[in-house]
Amino acid sequence: MKLEKIDSIMYKVSDLEKAEKFYAEVLGLKKVWEDKERKMIGFVFEKSNSEIVIHADPNLPNFDYSYLVEDVVAFCEEFKQQGYRVSLEPIEVRPGRYAVILDPDGNEIPIIDLTKFGGKPRYD
Repeated sequence: MKLEKIDSIMYKVSDLEKAEKFYAEVLGLKKVWEDKERKMIGFVFEKSNSEIVIHADPNLPNFDYSYLVEDVVAFCEEFKQQGYRVSLEPIEVRPGRYAVILDPDGNEIPIIDLTKFGGKPRYD
């Protein structure tokens, strides 16, 4: 049970097309995937595969950022067995599962896995 890396930072945008141009052309990020149905686009940095994800889906909760773990469900089970709390039980998301765990002071720590993608980032 460990946090592997910062998986992504997510921003809600009002105009996906305008934001796509900004993140690619102004900030120099590389577009690596797009999910038209969910109104999401993923970008990576030149020197890292951590992602910035932009979305224009008003129904999505505010996911701000997340840490990658191998398996969210297993992580949460072990976490609770150690006496810690999970504030958002695992839910399905595009690459796998997402949950929010709490540190001893109640700080939220969002975690995500890539179980639907075989544990590896998928760029399409």
